[in-house]
Amino acid sequence: MSVAEDLHQAVAGVMRAHGLGLVSRMVFTVELVEEGTGELGLLRGSTPATMPVWDELGLHRYAVTDIEAVVTASRLASEEGE
Repeated sequence: MSVAEDLHQAVAGVMRAHGLGLVSRMVFTVELVEEGTGELGLLRGSTPATMPVWDELGLHRYAVTDIEAVVTASRLASEEGE
């Protein structure tokens, strides 16, 4: 089993436990720290492993758009509170 498949199963189990639904596709970006040197690395992947790179990119972009919307809403709310 690959790292991506292991992560998919782990995340799917957590989602099920919290009643959040099924995980059909997943993309992930993980920052890794080398224990000995503290050097940073990046691990990115997707499940299923056969997901075309454009679909993976689309899911990442969708997530970024969602985060940007939350940031914008937060800024607008704080401006209204002043």
